[in-house]
Amino acid sequence: MNKSVLSLAVAIGIALTGMAHAGDIVPVNFDDPNEGYNDTTAAAPVAGNPGTSLGQQRQIVAQFAADLWGTILVSDVPVYVGAQFNPLAPNVLGSAGATYIFSDFPGAVPNTWYSAALAESLVGEDLTEGDIDIISQFSSNFAFYYGLDGNTPAGQLSFLDVVMHEFGHGLGFQNFESEATGQFQSGIPDIYSRFTYDNTQNLFWPQMTVAQRQASALNYGNVVFTGAAAVNGAALTLGPRTGFRVTAPAGVAGFYEYGTASFGAAPTPANFNGTAIVATDDANAAGPSTTDGCTAITNASAIAGNIAIVDRGGCGFAIKAAIVQAAGATGMIVANNAPGNPPPGMGGVDPTVTIPAISVTQPDGTLLKANAPLTVGFAVDPAFRQGADNAGRPRLYMPNPVAPGSSGSHYDTALSPNALMEPAINDSLNAALLIDNSANLLKDTGWRINTGTAQINGCNTEVKVITDAGVITGANVVATSKLIARTSANKDQYMARMETYRDGLVAAGLVSGRQGGKIMSCAAKVAGLPKK
Repeated sequence: MNKSVLSLAVAIGIALTGMAHAGDIVPVNFDDPNEGYNDTTAAAPVAGNPGTSLGQQRQIVAQFAADLWGTILVSDVPVYVGAQFNPLAPNVLGSAGATYIFSDFPGAVPNTWYSAALAESLVGEDLTEGDIDIISQFSSNFAFYYGLDGNTPAGQLSFLDVVMHEFGHGLGFQNFESEATGQFQSGIPDIYSRFTYDNTQNLFWPQMTVAQRQASALNYGNVVFTGAAAVNGAALTLGPRTGFRVTAPAGVAGFYEYGTASFGAAPTPANFNGTAIVATDDANAAGPSTTDGCTAITNASAIAGNIAIVDRGGCGFAIKAAIVQAAGATGMIVANNAPGNPPPGMGGVDPTVTIPAISVTQPDGTLLKANAPLTVGFAVDPAFRQGADNAGRPRLYMPNPVAPGSSGSHYDTALSPNALMEPAINDSLNAALLIDNSANLLKDTGWRINTGTAQINGCNTEVKVITDAGVITGANVVATSKLIARTSANKDQYMARMETYRDGLVAAGLVSGRQGGKIMSCAAKVAGLPKK
């Protein structure tokens, strides 16, 4: 058996909660006193999180995520996750990965790397000799929301979504290849890469030369994951393919990749169609180009009732949208001003902007502007899935240029609805109840998935742990019961809180009345709590 250290493995410190038993995922607190998970700053309990300090609330979320994943995945070996807060690079919420990788153990695909947690699950024994299996860290620079209900307030990010995403990487949603160089770790492919396929080269990554793999890592939109469970999951979790299309002139007709905006209406076939024309404005201090849309539009009569094409740069995206909207434009296309793929998402806030806006790459923007006016629109094709290829295989994120830490080991940003394992956390996620196609990919790499029902105190609630579409109501029942048991003073308080939780599930239609009754009868079997 071969073993490789990917990052410094640290001896196990003090766990966030009690001792582990078989199958547990155990966060291990590496923060110093009064920082990160040990921050004593007072905090009011929030949405299912009863912690009264910032550190306590962080610990509760981390353990809740560990209990969710630990219920979904099957293993007889505890998985130890080193956890801490640090100042990270701008816009980086967190990071995680395996500390060790293993190959050529009993049951493994020969000559193939596996993450430590997955390898231990398959072998049934501790291969890391007491060291942690996953290292994770989270940014101390962001205002996270520590509630467990998925209702993240505007301007905040759900810490639970971030932790679920990062723990997913450490559990095996990652490759061990350098996209920048095309090199595998020690020249050996990993199990994730054995399912990574390039539709242009018609080759799996292990079949490629180093140079071919390096080129594939830049082949945005054309690299997919072929595992049967992930393909099946894509059909269940992704919406119908919706594409930006040019229909005239004929020489540039076709579908184009596009980025979306955080402001204005979402583009649809109903609101984004018609004639697209290049908007012009004055070149001045507000914007140095006559096509950047940073000052009042000078060809407003031509833009009115049509879609405006402007260049990126000079001013913010939302400012451009407000200016072309004032000229009567029904939508906006922003041509990028630098090479790169995918087209960038457009940030900004302006509640007065109501028109839809998209971005396109620099080469596509140059082509479209040179052939304007254009007939454009959005088209929906229910025969295909958004973010999957024509064979239904989910796309992997392969931007050009390479994004270290993101390329390859994520689903593509083109997926819709958004997926937990895309490179950016967004406000449409609710990882407490839905992990979409995440566990299916892990299943393809070798993880056993808990296909049964949620067990509380050894009692069957009849609530399915996880569906093929990634709905994890049963896992949530288990994680919530554990949380309430850990934070209740006595059995009466535990039962009262569980009843409130049960009532919420039934009211939301997440469980039936019968299942709600089973949850409470199982909760009544709780042991280890004193009576009132």
